[in-house]
Amino acid sequence: MIHKKFEGLYNDILHDPRIEKRVEKVMTDMFTFGKAVINKFCNTNTEKIGAYRMFSNESFSHEDLIRGTLKSCITSSRESEHLLCLQDTTELNFTHHINRIGKGDKDIGPVTKDSNAGFYCHPMLIVDAQDIMPIGFSYIKLWNRLWDKKSRHERIYQSQRIEEKESYRWIDSALKTKEILPNATMLTVIGDREADIYEELALVPDKQTHLLIRSSINRRIKDSDKKLFEVLDSEEQKTTYELELKGNKKRKNRIAKMTLKYTKVKIQKPSKKNLQTYPDFIDLWAIEARELKETVPDKEDPVLWRLLTTHEINSNQDALKYIGWYSKRWLIEELFRIIKSKGFEIESSQLETGAALKKLLVLTLQSALLVMQLKLAMSIPHPVKADLSFTKHQIEFIALLHKQIEGKTLKQQNPYPKKSLAWCAWLIARLSGWSGYQTHGSPGYISLKNGLNIFHNKYDGYRIAMIY
Repeated sequence: MIHKKFEGLYNDILHDPRIEKRVEKVMTDMFTFGKAVINKFCNTNTEKIGAYRMFSNESFSHEDLIRGTLKSCITSSRESEHLLCLQDTTELNFTHHINRIGKGDKDIGPVTKDSNAGFYCHPMLIVDAQDIMPIGFSYIKLWNRLWDKKSRHERIYQSQRIEEKESYRWIDSALKTKEILPNATMLTVIGDREADIYEELALVPDKQTHLLIRSSINRRIKDSDKKLFEVLDSEEQKTTYELELKGNKKRKNRIAKMTLKYTKVKIQKPSKKNLQTYPDFIDLWAIEARELKETVPDKEDPVLWRLLTTHEINSNQDALKYIGWYSKRWLIEELFRIIKSKGFEIESSQLETGAALKKLLVLTLQSALLVMQLKLAMSIPHPVKADLSFTKHQIEFIALLHKQIEGKTLKQQNPYPKKSLAWCAWLIARLSGWSGYQTHGSPGYISLKNGLNIFHNKYDGYRIAMIY
């Protein structure tokens, strides 16, 4: 059975109903098994052969699959008033497959380490600002460098137009997002330090679209001897507050005690010849969020975020709200972990061409998003309807399974609103062996993926039994 979120996603895009159905089936199986390796999400040899043939089919490209993904985002975002647009770049490393793929493959090239092989992915993840639930992708760019690529010095990088640089993706993603989501009441484009580009500050904002960017450059301030960082340093501390920090390779999970400063600034245009057509200055608000030493673990640096935003700040609450939005960047970092070693294991794929691997990545992103929605539903304050991920009949079957899974005591029963996505996620996790007790913490991605596999097997048996 095809998952409802994938059904019809590529109608009128792939131009062959057989390929469309095969793509839908592959995405459904990837979501069900939580894997991007064909041998791990195909049950039979016939399914494996069909999947390999689909990925090697040259009648469509990864760009065609991206078009279907964007279509899904447009549909899912219609009821949202304010959308957070989170973007970042990750590399897909297939160095251990290079002997099989070959350096002559035009879709594979050097990545961060020139001796490694793979390609890059830069998605724009759209998140509903009210319930902090990811709803789709408004932009996905996949590209690879050439093995004989010129160095920055050889390209005279500083004098290149922004449209000629890889960094243009930070601007292009925002402009394309505005095009496909023109009816959104508000968009807030959020980026890390790589997005601190003067051209982006000038080109992206409008009445509908705001920027919230982490500053990486100590920029000049108009009519001032001080630069940006010195201006923030000299500002009076407004308040202290606590911030929940998600851990990564460089820091631990913790509740950090932070200080807050903010002020309005006029960012001066850099003195570059290729910026002559841009405004001489840009009005922005600057925020400094700095962690106090008392909550910094040993051998870690304190968290220090300097943010630039087009959102107006009239109170401490405004500034703290924008910091909270910026902190949701961890969602896209989490997505990257899900598609890689933490979940779908895409870098272990055995596909033999870069073109096929790029197709696989687009489908993996869409499948991983659904798993992510399922987990997040259990932690957000606002209930999300179950039909975001499940059909009417699947929800009815989940209700039947509750009668078998729930215990008699209150602690053993599902605490979430009936027919909400969190209500479904609780049941899915219980199928995999998760205890269900709130004191034991939320289920992990492995529990949810295993539970999904068990659920779909049970549901298939239920459907067959109902037919006969």
